[in-house]
Amino acid sequence: MFKVYWTTHDGAPQSQDEDGLTQALQLVKEKRDAGFAFVTMVAEDPNHVGKPGVDAVVDGKTPDGQPYDWSKAGRAGKPRRNDKVVTVKDH
Repeated sequence: MFKVYWTTHDGAPQSQDEDGLTQALQLVKEKRDAGFAFVTMVAEDPNHVGKPGVDAVVDGKTPDGQPYDWSKAGRAGKPRRNDKVVTVKDH
């Protein structure tokens, strides 16, 4: 289930429900192309189970055993052993 919100040219809020992602994205495009303002979309996935994101990290591992070293301070995480480092040098 997806809900598309927008405001009309006189500022009145509007919304429309769509069942599929493709249909919702098409409606968003149509509203933006028509010049409507504040066009946005939200979704509530009825098949989603659990909390979004990683909900538990124990000893640096996620519940499925994968290493987890992301932090807000180092958003990209530290380079790993096999990462290719690309640099651009001025000539």
